[in-house]
This record gives sequence, C-alpha cells and structure tokens, in this order.
Amino acid sequence: MTQSNGIQHIADELAIRTVFDEYCLRLEVNSFDDWLELFTEDTVYEVFRQELKGHDEVRAMLSQAPHGVHIGGAARIAIDGDRAETIQNYQFIGEVAKFSNAGWYYRTLVRTAAGWKIAHTRVKMQKPKAEE
Repeated sequence: MTQSNGIQHIADELAIRTVFDEYCLRLEVNSFDDWLELFTEDTVYEVFRQELKGHDEVRAMLSQAPHGVHIGGAARIAIDGDRAETIQNYQFIGEVAKFSNAGWYYRTLVRTAAGWKIAHTRVKMQKPKAEE
C-alpha cells in the first residue's frame, strides 16, 4: 500500500465511521429525512423479517419506530474500492423499556458523489430474554 493509498483508506474509514455516528444521532435528534440522507435512494433495509426497498418504504415503516437512544458500538469495516462491508454492534434504549434491544448492523456502504452512503442494512436484533 502506498502512502497516498494509506491516507485514502484512513480518510474513507473515518468518513464511514462518521456515517455510523450520524446514523445514531440523526435518528433521535434530527428529522427523519435528515437520517434518510445517509442512505442511497435504492437502499435496502432488512428489519423485523421485512425487506424495505428505497426511501419511501423505509420512511413508511421506520418513521413510526419507537423513540429512545441509539448507541453505536464497535465497528469492523472492510473497504474494497468504492464499496465497504461493515458490521457494528448497537444498543437501543427505548423510551418504553419493552422496545429496548441490542444487536448488530450489517451494512454495505458505497462511495457516491455526495460521499459514503448506506446501500444495504440488515439488522440482527438480540432482545434480552425474560427472567424466569
């Protein structure tokens, strides 16, 4: 890896980590449309055993999701040119406790003219088991 390639890799990784930070913050602090700006127009979002395609389907379902605090955790990022495959753990603390969960975001990001955007997300939730 040349020095310029190394610098580009670091810049790309920082840009992707910034997308992850904004994902959690915009979802709770900004408007829903601000959050959607992090995604490609043809994004695919898999959650609750459903596959949502594009901004309209994502907006229709996820804008109704419970509110709380999203905490993005450690992320593994594998960059290959203009594409990145990632995994990040997360915790969601719902305003209503029964909606709280934790798990992993599996994402594919692509480099666009507007920067790195999320092209595909698969959410794997792990809800705590009820105490016996």
